Amino acid sequence: MKAILNHPALYQAYQNAGGFFGARIKAIADYLTLRPGMRVIDVGCGPGHILRHLPEDIDYTGFDIDEAYIAYARRSFGHLGTFHCRHFDAAAAREFAGADVVMMNGVLHHIGDDGLQTTLADIRDVLKENGVLFTLDGCYREGQSRVAKWLLDNDRGEFVRDRDGYDKVLRRAFGKVNLAIRDDYSRVPYTFIIGVSQK
Repeated sequence: MKAILNHPALYQAYQNAGGFFGARIKAIADYLTLRPGMRVIDVGCGPGHILRHLPEDIDYTGFDIDEAYIAYARRSFGHLGTFHCRHFDAAAAREFAGADVVMMNGVLHHIGDDGLQTTLADIRDVLKENGVLFTLDGCYREGQSRVAKWLLDNDRGEFVRDRDGYDKVLRRAFGKVNLAIRDDYSRVPYTFIIGVSQK
């Protein structure tokens, strides 16, 4: 399964079939306001399909470390945004400073607490003073569906957390953290946690 998901088209087909990609679209619509001219950075942008569902008049920059994903994104969506095959780090934060929004869809659960603390500090630094970090990940919670728990246990990301775990790592870098848990976003039973964080 993990090898299949490394292929951009198969990854997107899996996301669509389970309703996981649709969950991203719903969460962005429900918890994030995007206005014309906003500078949006997407860390862990994958193949870039989210761009089809964002306003065309934003300034979009995507980052991912997977060469195949970035090559696909440039071919398919290069007319809508720019894509970089590199880690988002302190150098990137300096280079792209002044972002209104940073999105991290399905990224936090791929990074351990120590590495995530560094990454989130870089994210904080790239944002404007009133900028927003938007996150969406799978989340453990008591009483969740056995299917959801199995999917989380077998995720490619090795650091799926519960609500308190996500809250803890986000608050190391951000003063304001609002989290919402949703079980109603995908066709397949799954628990999502959406975060909206500010300095």
